[in-house]
Amino acid sequence: MRVLALASYDSFLNVAGLIAPYFERAGCTVEFALVAARRKKQISDTQLQRQGFASKIRWIDIEDFCRSGEIAGYDIVLSCLEGLSTRRLMHHLIQLGSGRPLVVSAYPGLVLRHAYDGFSMRTGSDLLWLNCEADAEAYRSMCAAFGLDGGNARVFGVGALLESVTREPSAESGPVVFFEQAVIPRYHDEREFLAEQLVLLAKRFPQTQFAVKPRTMGKDAALHRSWHPIEPLIKASAVRLGGWPGNLSLTSEKASVLLSKASHCLTVCSTVAAEAIHAGVPTAIIGDFGAHDDYGLQYFYGSGLIRTFAELDFPLEGKPDAGWQARFIGDPNRTVEEMATESVRLARLERRPMTEKPLRAEMSPELRAYLTRGAGPSSVLSRAYQARKKQTRWLRIPALPLVPRVTSAIAALLRGKG
Repeated sequence: MRVLALASYDSFLNVAGLIAPYFERAGCTVEFALVAARRKKQISDTQLQRQGFASKIRWIDIEDFCRSGEIAGYDIVLSCLEGLSTRRLMHHLIQLGSGRPLVVSAYPGLVLRHAYDGFSMRTGSDLLWLNCEADAEAYRSMCAAFGLDGGNARVFGVGALLESVTREPSAESGPVVFFEQAVIPRYHDEREFLAEQLVLLAKRFPQTQFAVKPRTMGKDAALHRSWHPIEPLIKASAVRLGGWPGNLSLTSEKASVLLSKASHCLTVCSTVAAEAIHAGVPTAIIGDFGAHDDYGLQYFYGSGLIRTFAELDFPLEGKPDAGWQARFIGDPNRTVEEMATESVRLARLERRPMTEKPLRAEMSPELRAYLTRGAGPSSVLSRAYQARKKQTRWLRIPALPLVPRVTSAIAALLRGKG
């Protein structure tokens, strides 16, 4: 049985690579392909090598790949794709009818923001592997509201946890590691504050080693592109605050390597928090940036882990709330073999044709048809219709010059001589 693992960015490819061995154990051969999702670079050669992909991975265009029928040569598609590529996959599989492969959708990390937006794009999946019980409840509630069957949902767990982290014996005295998120926080002044606080934190605890892990370094690429990367901001902050602290460093090491030797994990909402919690690394979620839906802090409400920089003290006291952890941090090591086996079993059965009906949580068929008539399917799939458009203004018609006779008649009327 052939499995095609589709990914679009580094974290997505990492999760696909972690899941693939379990399909191989179930008797499948697994191939990988990178999906072209934007014009600019999505992933660098260094990132591929870092994840152990020494051989060349092919790039595909979803539309061409489905239109040619090549995708039908696979029994299962493991979709580790971002939202827009997922939408294209669901749309272009419709033309294959029952000859399409089984679609298994998996998330690359915590669903911190825009949860229902992402859920609605994946309702056409045969199996939707979700991160946790809380996500599964939200997904099923959404499906019920639109009259859809949410029975395709499975609580898989956070895929990144398949990469085991074994803490070193000396980890308790290891560095405090801050993991940057590209767009949390988003704006310059917030990120400048973040950089300053990291420098001040290192100065406040001179006997403790601190390491900052930027989301990307050098020519690396990621799904979310930061407007203001942390590296130059933290260097500028150090200059303003009297120099670079000797106990502060920048690092490009993998998260799993850093967590194996870290005494603590700090982050402003990131999947790495789940990895740290799972590995038993004392963790704090930085709460200075407040309760904003777009920053995802709400995911950690009830965890007991939220701290402002001013409240940080080492060693951190307290562990994550057990009830919160059970609902929000799913462990895929308990589920992955069973779910890979289920996928293989379902792939042997006759496939139902993909239709637009399961996609109506994203939009109604009538709206989709209306948008398609106006701009074409590619525009709808890329959400180009969401761009702000200028309103049409009424044309001003210049006044026509009045001929002399008409002008005289009007003047006479005004004088009461008409």
